Amino acid sequence: MITLRDYQQNAVNEIRQAYRRGKRSPLLVLPTGGGKTTIFAYITTEAAKKGNSVFLLCHRAELVKQISLTLAAFGQEHQVIAPSAIVNQTRTAHFAAHGRSLIQASPVYVSSVQTLINKIDGLHHKPSLIVIDEAHHLTAQSTWGRVIAAFPDAHLLPVTATPCRLDGKGLGVNHAGFADDIIIGQTMSALIESGHLCDYRAYCPPSALDLSSVKTTAGDYNKGQLAEAMDKPTITGDAVKHYHRLLSGKRAVVFCVSVAHAEHVAESFTLTGIRAESLDGTLSPDERAARIRRFTDGITLVLTSCDVISEGFDLPAIEAAILLRPTKSLSLYLQQVGRALRPFPGKREAIILDHVGALSRHGLPDADREWSLDGAKKRSRKAGDSEPDVNIKTCPGCYHVFESKLPACPACGLAVKPQGRAIEEVDGQLQEIDKDAMRKQKKQEERKCTDLESLTALGRSRGYKYPAQWATRMIEIRSSYAKR
Repeated sequence: MITLRDYQQNAVNEIRQAYRRGKRSPLLVLPTGGGKTTIFAYITTEAAKKGNSVFLLCHRAELVKQISLTLAAFGQEHQVIAPSAIVNQTRTAHFAAHGRSLIQASPVYVSSVQTLINKIDGLHHKPSLIVIDEAHHLTAQSTWGRVIAAFPDAHLLPVTATPCRLDGKGLGVNHAGFADDIIIGQTMSALIESGHLCDYRAYCPPSALDLSSVKTTAGDYNKGQLAEAMDKPTITGDAVKHYHRLLSGKRAVVFCVSVAHAEHVAESFTLTGIRAESLDGTLSPDERAARIRRFTDGITLVLTSCDVISEGFDLPAIEAAILLRPTKSLSLYLQQVGRALRPFPGKREAIILDHVGALSRHGLPDADREWSLDGAKKRSRKAGDSEPDVNIKTCPGCYHVFESKLPACPACGLAVKPQGRAIEEVDGQLQEIDKDAMRKQKKQEERKCTDLESLTALGRSRGYKYPAQWATRMIEIRSSYAKR
């Protein structure tokens, strides 16, 4: 039986309070690896004890298995609606973990949304609660929306690590979403500090790739043009070279643009003596499971992925993330780097090799971020300026990378001007980000603030959209630590 951590129990309590206040769809936000599946599996189990029917929806076959196994850990019987290969794999995993299968007749259903939409008329139960995993995909026009529309009386529990869309629109009811409340769980930095996530080291290039010729489609780089720009021997070779220099012998996942790109990168690693395999949605469930098993066992050291190892994919054996897919999506970036931060026996820290300038575009994985139902905060732009804010800058003297708001390098003291937006591709080795110095400075700033007023002022100086709410959350966290 699973015991909830303190912050997970707090999230459960806040969700219950939201329902009591008359909310239909409180959105739970918790970083990758924080245990969202554990939280909603617990809520499902408690709801089922009261005779309620619960639907748990996700968008990938691997996630069906993951959710099913978590329900089984709580002893909750349930039905699985998925292709037979996934059901059989899940049954086998049940027997291995519990000596029996908990996939039985039950008013609790676990299903991918694509499968459920085709079977919705034949179900024997109507849900009292619908759990939506990776809820940033949820809109009224999506397949998810069609399922929810079929059960207008059900309560909803959308969960996500990244409550933002590519177009910047929010997930609230005013933005074609379904959430009518938001519950912010533990931050990534707090999860790292408490040991629930691994700490990390990050390396990024002195300058980024020139992608000015790649068009934008639906809010992100056009995949066809991006694949052509990234699937080049020089870029792939640089990634292989840095693996040998910084990661030799570690299990790494490479995030690629296309299936062909993933296959080419795997071939390049294999030619240098590193066992690598590609992983994508074209493979059968059994073959995908076999490749993942070889990676977990250390037989395969590198998995190259196209859109498979990202959202909700639970593979703690990943020791490093190699970014070869540029993206304008903060959500996709956080989902990718988060894959490497889960604890695993023998893993002291994760390593991020950023070959595409993602950290410069989106910031450190555990940077403070403000989430709301209204979408991403936007700055005013000059005409013709389509580039995002640069969150970090690189010291030309010592290659230390730090927050852009600082006028001088905190490592060597050199005054550094803001980096320009004109980007050109240059040769150079990835440089390590000194995140410890960045964290230390931020914590020192926060310790000097001893009350709500001073913390709010600090949040305002950092440009937070909701400084008072952030300050209140900081006070609550301090209070919880003081009671331990």
